[in-house]
Amino acid sequence: MLGEVLPAEAFGFLLVATRLIALVLTMPVLGDQSVPGRIRATMGFVISLVVYLSVRAELPPMPDNAIILGALLIREAMIGVVLGLTTRIMLAATHVAGTVIAFLTGLAAAQSFDPSQGSQGVLVGAFLTLVAITLIVVTDLHHLMILGMAHSYLKFPVALGLPYTDFAMVIVEYTSSAFLLGFHIAAPFVAYGIIYNAGLGLISRMIPAFQVFFIGMPINLFMGFALLMILMGSMMALFIERFEELLVSFLG
Repeated sequence: MLGEVLPAEAFGFLLVATRLIALVLTMPVLGDQSVPGRIRATMGFVISLVVYLSVRAELPPMPDNAIILGALLIREAMIGVVLGLTTRIMLAATHVAGTVIAFLTGLAAAQSFDPSQGSQGVLVGAFLTLVAITLIVVTDLHHLMILGMAHSYLKFPVALGLPYTDFAMVIVEYTSSAFLLGFHIAAPFVAYGIIYNAGLGLISRMIPAFQVFFIGMPINLFMGFALLMILMGSMMALFIERFEELLVSFLG
């Protein structure tokens, strides 16, 4: 009897762990590269154990064919990666906003390591990303992420057909939404950049001897930092609101 139960339990836990570990490794905050690999693996294992106890009754029986078993594992890993990438794509809106702000305020040359992207990026983008990650933790949205992992089995039950078309549409939709959100966050700086550069152009035409770049660049930097200080709260509030809407959509 025990010889039949243990393989079935191991199979069920393996299915759950395949999806949730892929989710943890690709999600923001929980799966950032700044978090040590052992901690991420431990979180994925613990979350998988807790979720498995709640969804074990809905899991299919262990197949006799190794090919079917491999297909199930690949399907679960793909679901986890896609769900994790949607949240990662929405977090990239802060990187888009930071890049736009940096180019408009003359800070594009200031580069820093962006932990969410895993590569070099503009300093403003890395700063906004770190602020966004901090706010996600402070507002307990990472709890909503974990709850969304458990509820993903309601939207994507195990052993059903993989909705490739729906996944492709979701990725395209959230990618476009992230770019749009990034420009919405940086909209005040876009308006400032248009007005400021138009003003410098008029001054250079009216006073040809005026040193536009010598005088304009320090003023541009000062105004950029001043606007960032004034608008930081509203910018991050907009991001957290949209990010929470995404997580709530995970819960169905």
